Amino acid sequence: MRPRSLRHHNSGQVLIIISLIVTLLILSTAVYVIKTEENRAASNIEDANPALSAYQLGLMHTVTSALVNVSNGGTEAVLPADLNQFASVVEKHLYDVLFSVEFTPIDTAPYQNGFWLNWAANGQGVSSACVDFRINASGLSASYQTEYSVNVTSEIQISGAWIRQGNLKSAIVTCTVRNDGTPALAQNFTVYFERDGSLTTEEWIMVESPSITSYGNGTYSIMFTAETTSPDDPLIVSVHCRDLRGIFIRANVTCTRI
Repeated sequence: MRPRSLRHHNSGQVLIIISLIVTLLILSTAVYVIKTEENRAASNIEDANPALSAYQLGLMHTVTSALVNVSNGGTEAVLPADLNQFASVVEKHLYDVLFSVEFTPIDTAPYQNGFWLNWAANGQGVSSACVDFRINASGLSASYQTEYSVNVTSEIQISGAWIRQGNLKSAIVTCTVRNDGTPALAQNFTVYFERDGSLTTEEWIMVESPSITSYGNGTYSIMFTAETTSPDDPLIVSVHCRDLRGIFIRANVTCTRI
């Protein structure tokens, strides 16, 4: 599928900068809490080192920013680069808590180098990133280690139908957007249809000003009129979407004639 709506290559970098700022603020507060309670016995890792939770949150946002970048056309190398940058910046700004992180981008099917982009012709599209982490945290009175995984996934599912009206097709496409398995809102949609209803030689036409209705629960209806080479050609539609996190997803579907 060749056409792409405007790429936001800088979105990932903006997210990681915001993530760093927010995480450093949270970490600074957490370190203050540790200082005021350094003589208190801790029963678990969260009580002993609240800064750890802030650090984990920052890593999750960094994985998200990398997925934004890659799904919008960036290279997979951005993931380790961003994670190393995040860890380095945090390390330089904290003195009472020391963090070290080891990360392994998942490289087992369907993931490759931590990413899984599956923009299929069956009405489903997935953009996902998955990373295993091991964090060592040394505080004022103790040291801790934790291992966990971060998975960030955006999905779109589409189906459509059309009816012939003279030489035109009147179509309606239903879209469902999900973030990490939960219904989510979209930032924008761009819709295309294939000129002659065949993918042998692709010629995609962008729909100008489709009518988009949001139902507030991650479900959208998109209505538009299409003119294909022949009025009886199949109607193949491609829906491109960015969710509110800036992650790009798309899916193609052959609409049902009614």
